Amino acid sequence: MAESKPTSNNKDLTECGICLCTIEEPKALPCLHTFCLKCLTKWAEGKKDTIRCPICVQDFSIPGDGVKAFRTNFFINTLKDRQATAMTIQSRDTVVPCASCGAVDERVEGHCSGCGGFICGGCIAMHSKLKTFSNHKVIPYEDLKSGKVDIRNLSQKKYCKIHEDQVLWFYCETCGVLTCRDCTVVDHPALSHSLVNLESVSKGHKKDIEQLIENCEGVKKRTEAVLKMVANVSDQLNPNATKAKAEIDESFNKALKLLENNRDQLKREVDKVRAVTKKQLDAQTDEIQVLQTRLQTALQMATEVVKTGSDYDLALIYTSLKTNLTELRDVKLAPVDKQKAAVHFKSAHIGQETTQKLGSVLVKQRKEGVGVWKLDRSFGDVGAEKLKYGRGVAITQEGDIAVADMADSAVKIYKKDGQFKSSITVPDNPWNVVVSSDGKLIVTNLSASVSIYDGKGNQKHQFPTKSPDNVSSDTRDTTHWGLAIDNYNNLLVGETRQKYISKHHLDGTHITSFKVPISPVFITVSLDAKIFISGGMDTDVHILNENGVHLQTLTAPQDSGWSPYGMCCTSTNEIYISNTSSGVIYCYSAETGAYIGCLTKDVSKPAGLALMNDENQLVVVEDYCIKIFKVQNQ
Repeated sequence: MAESKPTSNNKDLTECGICLCTIEEPKALPCLHTFCLKCLTKWAEGKKDTIRCPICVQDFSIPGDGVKAFRTNFFINTLKDRQATAMTIQSRDTVVPCASCGAVDERVEGHCSGCGGFICGGCIAMHSKLKTFSNHKVIPYEDLKSGKVDIRNLSQKKYCKIHEDQVLWFYCETCGVLTCRDCTVVDHPALSHSLVNLESVSKGHKKDIEQLIENCEGVKKRTEAVLKMVANVSDQLNPNATKAKAEIDESFNKALKLLENNRDQLKREVDKVRAVTKKQLDAQTDEIQVLQTRLQTALQMATEVVKTGSDYDLALIYTSLKTNLTELRDVKLAPVDKQKAAVHFKSAHIGQETTQKLGSVLVKQRKEGVGVWKLDRSFGDVGAEKLKYGRGVAITQEGDIAVADMADSAVKIYKKDGQFKSSITVPDNPWNVVVSSDGKLIVTNLSASVSIYDGKGNQKHQFPTKSPDNVSSDTRDTTHWGLAIDNYNNLLVGETRQKYISKHHLDGTHITSFKVPISPVFITVSLDAKIFISGGMDTDVHILNENGVHLQTLTAPQDSGWSPYGMCCTSTNEIYISNTSSGVIYCYSAETGAYIGCLTKDVSKPAGLALMNDENQLVVVEDYCIKIFKVQNQ
């Protein structure tokens, strides 16, 4: 095990994870976890080349100059200054030197952006009289006290360590450091260095970090889902192992005392299997928790910097933030094997020889099949809220079922028990629907735009797609059907007439587009970031990589009509595909493309597919009703 368990105690970025006090001389490890220089130095005692982060237990090389050479996290100092500012505002009698005249015996009366701090009443009066201070913005104390002005918006000047009277106005892109006016002459001359105004470069940095935040939010959501699945599997392990041992006892009692020694041996085998499996699950849990801890810290740090940090803060932390967020964005999560918990006992024929074993301890493997799926309930086929032509389906964050009803120009929402909940009017015949990480419904239809709705059914935004030729979609020759959210929290929109997929951020900003071999009627994305597209009408399922490069083609598992439609991906990286011509739901391995088995044949013209949040229930949309299939215990 690691030196310390990963923790998620990052509620206060200014708290040292070692001494649990406010950080002094903040030093950040490459993972962004920040500690007091003194604490980190003590933590590194006895370690020659590497140091292990006390929070996320990653190992890092110690710089040649020692722990003190780790990057100083200046943003922590900004947060501390902000806390001190808040205390000054709350307690007006706090002694704070006037940033203009230096007086320490006068009460705080306001804050001056030009002076870079709190100033006294006399200086405020001078500021209003003299032209010298005409560009100084003074905020009265009462505006700060009342909250009319957010203290996070107070500007603070940062001065050069070399030229102490010079403000850091510039950013050297060549060296990746802040510079003052004098530095641009001596150490960063414009002829050999790329110098830009700090404010302008900050906008680009902020945009980069905001996009990485959005990407990592998608990773965070997947880690939460996978961690929940690991916990569910781990919870099933002990009762199933107990059941296996009970089965062993039952079989053993039939053989009386002949096999007494054999019984104990088999129980030890169960315990061994359980211990090995539990160790694997614990290791996977630890790994995901470490990733979650890194994600939480990086997202919290990045979000706070983007929202409240100054240009100086962002410039100083930009490289580290971008490196961490990019690394976290590209994390590949291993699938969860739900069958690890399926410990059972396989009984053997009991003979007369005392050396014969009762049986053997086994753990069911995924290759044994897809389980037995039985129809549990169906709804949506009667009443005013019945489906008129159901297509795509998605599960909301509340666990409700959202179905695109093409003929009724609406997205209809049902509770998981089948009770109708609400309807959202969507013009132009909606075809598909997905749910974003912030709970919004994103819908494609026969128009040239993709629509975004909030949870109350209010349209928040519309945006067009772009063809690979970078031409915006046009109502005359554009039809959007396929829709999915990839592993980086980006939106994939399928255009069926010109046969392309347009990739967007969740706010609709276009990223890229690429041609596809068939009309992308339905789209899904696997855990290993592969894109699966189906087109129905006797086509095959095509598999692309995340950049649109064709990898593989899936064909029908047997000689029958093959019109693949709706698809969904499981947490074990399997793809469920509905065959609308034969009324069958198939299962394939997303990793290899191999056919695994048939889930059910008890459907008629299936379209959209979706797994409920516990993955034990499969939602299948037919033309005029919704069916829920439930996996049976094997």
